[in-house]
Amino acid sequence: MQYWSRNLYILWFGCFCASMSYTIVVPFMPLFLEQLNVTTGVEAWSGVVLSAGFLMSAIVSPIWGSMADRYGRKAMILRAGFGMSTCYALQYFVSSPYQLLALRALNGLFSGFIPASTALIATNTPEDKIGSCLGIVQTASASGQIMGPLIGGVISELLGMRMTFLVAGAALFSSTLVVGFFVHETKRVQPGTQIHVADDVRGAMRNAALRTVLISSAMVQIGLTTLQPVLSLQVEALGQEGTAALAAGAIYSVTGVATVIGAPAWARRGQSLGYKQVLVANLLAAGLFNIPLAFVKSIFLFGALRFAVGLATAGIGISVNALTAKSVDVEFRGRAFGILQSFNQLGGMFGPLLGGVAGTVTGLASTFALAAFVLIGTSVIVARFLRSPQPEAARAQA
Repeated sequence: MQYWSRNLYILWFGCFCASMSYTIVVPFMPLFLEQLNVTTGVEAWSGVVLSAGFLMSAIVSPIWGSMADRYGRKAMILRAGFGMSTCYALQYFVSSPYQLLALRALNGLFSGFIPASTALIATNTPEDKIGSCLGIVQTASASGQIMGPLIGGVISELLGMRMTFLVAGAALFSSTLVVGFFVHETKRVQPGTQIHVADDVRGAMRNAALRTVLISSAMVQIGLTTLQPVLSLQVEALGQEGTAALAAGAIYSVTGVATVIGAPAWARRGQSLGYKQVLVANLLAAGLFNIPLAFVKSIFLFGALRFAVGLATAGIGISVNALTAKSVDVEFRGRAFGILQSFNQLGGMFGPLLGGVAGTVTGLASTFALAAFVLIGTSVIVARFLRSPQPEAARAQA
């Protein structure tokens, strides 16, 4: 087995555990805050707690991306994995929402496991394999999104929500150890190369294609994370009060199942038709499917619509990663993915805040309309301003 192929399988497992660890905890954050005696403004509190990690990650992601190109992507994977696993475990002991807020912010400071893994694959994989390999990594994140909420829901019902933090920390810690022993990185910036974060950001913003991808990705994250503070509360409102954690976990998992199913197909379509076309179509679809979520009264129909959103989300993630990789030179890809992570985290910071405020002030239904508006608007921006790289199949034929 070639080294890049072995890396892919090991990092698939690592990204799976990283995604699972995150989604073991996040879907139940509003319910956990209620256990911490937050009785009013739960939606707003949930938005603030979730946004804290995104804010810290947005600040430091370009720095981690630059360090990845300077010292190696593997080193950044290990830093993120061991740091975040410790933060997850410490959240088991919190006794107030302020302590939880502080640890979520610290967790964001260490974040970057999946972006660093993506950058390592993008720089240590043959050019003609990048699209398909990124599609495979996308299925790792989606598979974690399937198992995490289910595991978290079961653990919450049987052992209490606090135990989910310990399980999340243990899973991420063990997978990071595996990466440390078995992943092999060959392509790195030569020692002595000077890398400056501010120059990197300015250079990225001068790249028209990359600039559009970065802004669009931030808006996508706003649209997708707007629902995080309210989704479990909406499930509870659909008559699932007694088993809200388990039902919310199942709803989150449905989205992950759809992403696993759709990711390989969207990767192939992107290589043949162009990733811009795939991105525009899926942004539009995700926005449209979010609209009826505010009005359905059946938990099963709610789950079916979330499945449809997940199919569209699969195409969005693959297209954004592929367009980022193809918009820059190989030597800049680690920094490009670090900057992309920063834009994603900025979107992830504003999304829960907007969703939490909207849910508190105007009701839960308004958050779904807000998410749809942002996603459909992003599809217009991409269609209008993004210069699409030539599809790989067309280049090969030429």
